[in-house]
Amino acid sequence: METLETNARLRSARWQRGADRLARWAWPVLLAAVALALAGGVAVAAWASDTEEPEPVVDECEDPPCFGGGGLPGLSDLPVVLPVLGYGLAIALGLPSVLAGGWDLLRGRWGAGGRRLLAFVGPLLVLVGTEVVPHVISPCLPAELGAGWQPGVCERQEHGGLDVGDRWHALDHALVGAVPMAALYWLALRRWRPELALRRVV
Repeated sequence: METLETNARLRSARWQRGADRLARWAWPVLLAAVALALAGGVAVAAWASDTEEPEPVVDECEDPPCFGGGGLPGLSDLPVVLPVLGYGLAIALGLPSVLAGGWDLLRGRWGAGGRRLLAFVGPLLVLVGTEVVPHVISPCLPAELGAGWQPGVCERQEHGGLDVGDRWHALDHALVGAVPMAALYWLALRRWRPELALRRVV
């Protein structure tokens, strides 16, 4: 009876180690995605023109889904699309940790389960924070609240409010959202899963 229990424990430990190995790749992938978001934001800000009129979006696709036209991202969208794909990959690499952490929680190992869940929850919160935080903490907020000064990155929107202009939007999401959220996740990793924050990913 003991050998069956021991074999089951070894099998579960083996797949949990596999989940931990995948989770070690999530942090470098997330860092690369944040670096791509910064580089893409700088590229969009540097090459976009403030004076050009935005072209109306015309959907060429009559019967979706259409591939090769209508709604697919183009080359100019890569600075925004690539980081989001990186965040998604980091989240996917953390998915097995949800199973491993859930297994630990079911076995009453609360600390180990919570630490394993961090590999999935962290990248997910980085993605959500990257999209939400820049709209909550906006450089346009003082002008929106009635201050006499309006930053140059802000422009009036169709609905009458102020928001960061298209030229600076990607950089705003990277600087105000992605970088601080990734820094908070790194601090959490250093405290509760330092083995994931190390450079060695083997």
